[in-house]
Amino acid sequence: MRFLLTLAVFCGMYSICAKCGGRRMLCGLPRCPILERVRAVKSSMFRIRGREVFGATPPSAVVGEAGWPRVRVYIGEPPEVWGEEARAYDDPRLLWGRGLEEIIRLRSYMAFGYKTSVGPWELGELPLLAVSERPVDVEMRLARDPAPGVRFDLRERPMGPRAPLERVRIGGNPAVPGPLDRLMSDDVKAGEAVVELYRRGVDLYIIQRAFSLGLLGAGHRRRLVPTRWGITAVDVAVGDYLAGRVRDMPEVDGALYGYGEYLDNRYLVAVVPGPLRFFYLERWVYGGRVAEIEVVEDPRGRRSTVDGGFEAARVAVLETLAALGRRGTVSIVRWIGEGYYVSVGNWQIRETLRRVRLKPLDEEYGRYVALVGRDPLALVKPSRRLDEFM
Repeated sequence: MRFLLTLAVFCGMYSICAKCGGRRMLCGLPRCPILERVRAVKSSMFRIRGREVFGATPPSAVVGEAGWPRVRVYIGEPPEVWGEEARAYDDPRLLWGRGLEEIIRLRSYMAFGYKTSVGPWELGELPLLAVSERPVDVEMRLARDPAPGVRFDLRERPMGPRAPLERVRIGGNPAVPGPLDRLMSDDVKAGEAVVELYRRGVDLYIIQRAFSLGLLGAGHRRRLVPTRWGITAVDVAVGDYLAGRVRDMPEVDGALYGYGEYLDNRYLVAVVPGPLRFFYLERWVYGGRVAEIEVVEDPRGRRSTVDGGFEAARVAVLETLAALGRRGTVSIVRWIGEGYYVSVGNWQIRETLRRVRLKPLDEEYGRYVALVGRDPLALVKPSRRLDEFM
């Protein structure tokens, strides 16, 4: 549903790319997103020595979707970038705050080698690279010359040149978090393992990669999970755990709100006294047209639809409420403008909302409502308590 609505708004951009050739900016964007990626990919390929790639993985891993359950697993590294410098190429906490063009450049510069597999047991030490707490030096030998693979897909994060892996030599020991190291050898359900790791302070992005690479769960059932699916599954598990805690906390004393913006995405959050519920509205704006996607969650945690953007936003707001020791009915409006012409991933939703601070309603609230085009308080519908709690 999300893709169809987004495509309906942006379809006009695709029809003029061939005519424009990146020279006349017929789409109205400040820069051509295709040319930006081409420049970064060419720079990366210039530093790849034939089929040899030398550098450090930030760490970075992507599990593809095509052909599931047998899928490609990509390990990425920026050529000739070493140590802590490599972390900035794929760490959401370091990427946040950078401009869209710079994120495209960093992501498109990384070279990816891939293997095809069903589970982690066929990948050797590659999964350990992906869950390291620090960058790991890696030498990749590719089976053929890397292909640029530049695509303009609103669903796909930018990726650089890629090719099948022939062999890998690891130049250091991956620093796997202790709790994860123990759970990888335990026969614990994947959802329970995700919550346990989060409770023990393991970085959420490491948990996401561990889940996608099949390192968690009952041993005989472990499979690779496409990255997009895995990110949402982890957000759901962590969000449900946090919701279980927040649901029994005292109500907020009065209406609160918070505003944040990043990469031409604007977020307005409102929290009012009441049971823990969520109302979430996305507004995609292009050329005067608007496509809207709405998600509603009732007090029992039942969603009207599954949406990765909503789950990322939900986790961030629940973390804030848990830190405040309060619960309430939450309403979020996300406005997406024309400047967000390449998706960088749901991490930007999560990290932006993690930085939003809630405060009592004041005269500034109306100004923020105008910026996102809808009042989140108007989304809150009366609770049918008898039906929802039975």
